[in-house]
Amino acid sequence: MALFAGNNDVKLFSLYPVPLVTPRLTVKMNISTVEVSAFELRNLIGKKLQEKKLPKSAEEVIFEEMDTYPNGIYIILAKDAFGKIIETSKFTIDR
Repeated sequence: MALFAGNNDVKLFSLYPVPLVTPRLTVKMNISTVEVSAFELRNLIGKKLQEKKLPKSAEEVIFEEMDTYPNGIYIILAKDAFGKIIETSKFTIDR
């Protein structure tokens, strides 16, 4: 018997617009009960490109100047206050 069927598909955060065609990427929280301290933007080989702190009352952060990065696959990491990675999500830049 499965309770909460399909609940495993709920992501901690959403990215938009994806694929990215604008200079701004918005990261929006979907679950407010999880304590996310910061989001990191990394390229596919793991190099940290940007980091944005998430204020306690905020529901989203915006990564600016995304048009300075070449087309490709990138990763957003959600981290807690201790720096532990909670969840990751991939997206593409395709201009």
